[in-house]
Amino acid sequence: MVLSEKAQATRNRILVAGTKLFYLQGYNATGLDKIIKEAGTTKGNFYYHFKSKEALALATLDSQLTLILQALQEQVLSKHNSPLETLFGILNFMANKQKMQHREGYISGCYFGNFTLELSTVSDPIKKKVKNIFDQYTGLIESLLIEAKEAGEIPAHIDPATMSSIIMGQAEGAILLDKANQEPKNFDQSIQFIKQILST
Repeated sequence: MVLSEKAQATRNRILVAGTKLFYLQGYNATGLDKIIKEAGTTKGNFYYHFKSKEALALATLDSQLTLILQALQEQVLSKHNSPLETLFGILNFMANKQKMQHREGYISGCYFGNFTLELSTVSDPIKKKVKNIFDQYTGLIESLLIEAKEAGEIPAHIDPATMSSIIMGQAEGAILLDKANQEPKNFDQSIQFIKQILST
């Protein structure tokens, strides 16, 4: 269905409002009325664009992934760096998001991680969505590790598939600790730890 310019603007406002509130308050604490008020729209308009709050949540996950991948492409992946430099560029990109949140007054953590913690055991569509997103992240890291191994940037004994999962777990754990402490320091320590692992 092709939306009119006005309808598309309304849908975008709802998407932005939902993303903001889900990020700051969590999914369960964000009622539909809060989203409608934040978006400056009506319940009828909401249901015209999204059949449920869960449908909106899924749309925000897609939207956030698109925005992040675009930013990664522009800031990291488009640079002519080595595979290992690109990997640490991605990790620094993630760390900088934490620092930016801190400067704005509140570390909200990882949007995808937040949904995983809150809903992966109660919503099958969201569980599948966040799994797919993390699989994409892990797959990107694995491909960079394969290239780094072929280029001799990391030791031959390192298994890219196993290490990519370890790196993702390390990164998400650091983000969670930074959110708990409201201090962006664990991710930087995590990056240094990953560098040590990849050099031995």
